[in-house]
Amino acid sequence: MIKKEEEFLANRFIHLPLVRKVLERDLLSLRKADLKFNEPYIQFVERVIIEIGKDIGSVKKEMFQKGLTVYNQGKIGDVTTYLVSCRGYRREMRFFPHILKQSVEEYVHEYFSGMKKNA
Repeated sequence: MIKKEEEFLANRFIHLPLVRKVLERDLLSLRKADLKFNEPYIQFVERVIIEIGKDIGSVKKEMFQKGLTVYNQGKIGDVTTYLVSCRGYRREMRFFPHILKQSVEEYVHEYFSGMKKNA
């Protein structure tokens, strides 16, 4: 059976790259935006993206240590499916688009407020 800690780690592995991708796309929009002071916003988002990158590295390292692997199985209809494998156990995780979007938004809020998701 896959433990809660391993499931949490798999969730972070799935969500953090999505969070980074969203912020990178928003950063491009910020650079084009006609704001009075663009640079502080750009620097803030860049720092958050760097922090997310470090967290992704930590998650991958911890996954390697635990022998945890996550495979993207692709989409079936609207549902994105991942296969989580650890210590010979396997678990399928399915995400609907609106659930992924909501989770990514929560991560963005937490990174922006300086609090990372921790179990």
